[in-house]
Amino acid sequence: MQLLARRAQQTAALWRSPLAAAVPRGARPLAAAAAAHKQHVPDPGAAEPRAYTPHGVEEEHRRMLERYAESERLLDKYSVMPGKNSDYMSFLQRIADENSAPAQRPRQPLVLKRISDSFTETYLLFRDNLALREEYINSFGDIRLGKVLEDLDRLAGAVAYKHASDANGDLAPTVFVTASVDRIGLKSRLCPDRNYRLTGTVTYVGFSSMEIFIQVQAMSEDGAASEAEPNLVARFTMVGRDKYTGKAAQINPLLLESDSQRRLNKLSEQIKEHKRAVAETNLRKRPPSAEERLVIHNLWLETEKYRPTAYGAPAALPAGMVWLDETTMESVTICFPSARNVHNKIFGGYLMRLAHELSFASGSVFAMSRPSYVSLDDFSFRKPVSIGSILRLTSQVVYSEPERKAFQVEVAADVIDNLAGTVDRTNTFYFNFSCADGAVPRIVPRSYGDMMKYLEGRRRAQADRLIARLQSAMQE
Repeated sequence: MQLLARRAQQTAALWRSPLAAAVPRGARPLAAAAAAHKQHVPDPGAAEPRAYTPHGVEEEHRRMLERYAESERLLDKYSVMPGKNSDYMSFLQRIADENSAPAQRPRQPLVLKRISDSFTETYLLFRDNLALREEYINSFGDIRLGKVLEDLDRLAGAVAYKHASDANGDLAPTVFVTASVDRIGLKSRLCPDRNYRLTGTVTYVGFSSMEIFIQVQAMSEDGAASEAEPNLVARFTMVGRDKYTGKAAQINPLLLESDSQRRLNKLSEQIKEHKRAVAETNLRKRPPSAEERLVIHNLWLETEKYRPTAYGAPAALPAGMVWLDETTMESVTICFPSARNVHNKIFGGYLMRLAHELSFASGSVFAMSRPSYVSLDDFSFRKPVSIGSILRLTSQVVYSEPERKAFQVEVAADVIDNLAGTVDRTNTFYFNFSCADGAVPRIVPRSYGDMMKYLEGRRRAQADRLIARLQSAMQE
């Protein structure tokens, strides 16, 4: 994988050591780092010398580096990204060969899997790897959350493929895609001077789908996981398709061994039922409720106060109020092969990063300050984005709660077909932000369409708080 290749090179550069020659080639950078650290060999490439720590802490740090190396090997085995030596044209040829092969393939027997069987971890070593920190840091000295979103999607894919593997751990003839993201909530700030452990596991399994719960947690100085609550939690829904027919493929069932695991599974079912109920009352299927109609009427009465009296003059809102349609921002990206996944489509985590960065820019202009990310709301990947697509992202602030100093940004992802002259909607993201410093303006919709966007944002803000409580219960 390209991402793995860059990280391995960065880690090798950071932890240079003459002991590296004695390490097996596949694990050389990280194992050499552990050996050099244990022997207190100075690192000539480091920005500043590391302070001496007691032997017990050194040993914990060495074990942490070994766990990191093992996790990277596991993510490489169950990868959702192309191999680091993958050639694009040979990759296309392999896909073509597989598609032309006989459709009738023997199905491997299903294996009853435990929750622990799918457990997968990886690390973001910002404190120990200065080159990695440089790649993730933003202009404010904080971690770029868009980059972390890519890592979460990558980890979710690895968990899915690991759960679907056979009794020997070999890959099944099943292709997994990210169907939806329920919520990615940031509980506390990610610091560039800390190391973080990312863990994922399957919590619910249907016929061809599974739900994956992911946590990001800071690590203590000795390399152990911190006892504090996770910094970030996320839930992904992955769907399996037969590699040769494209039809829904049954995946390994889940064995629940304890009351805590059954409780975790039950909470996943509750969130799934909540999503189903919300989908049934979608504004594109049903009109607004009586309460929401009253909200719309009150908003209309509010805007009537600011109707211009002069002919042709635009309506002017007072300070602290902003028209919804005046918060629009756009970005256009050409999707190159470097952002593809193993299915020859644009990686979903890459789309999330682009959407997050645009939402942050939009929120910064709207609030006239630096907003803080709270969560990425529930959304579905409706259609894949192909390599070479012209991707247009359009953001709008659709809802705000000035009293809570919070607002929501909608980012719509469209693929423009320049030959047919058409625009196709692929995803719609909803990002929640807060503004601890400074006031948050009130969003005012002007048209009926904007009012529907406002109501959708209002519903999602209320649902976000409910999902956040259920996710907190999953950690207990």
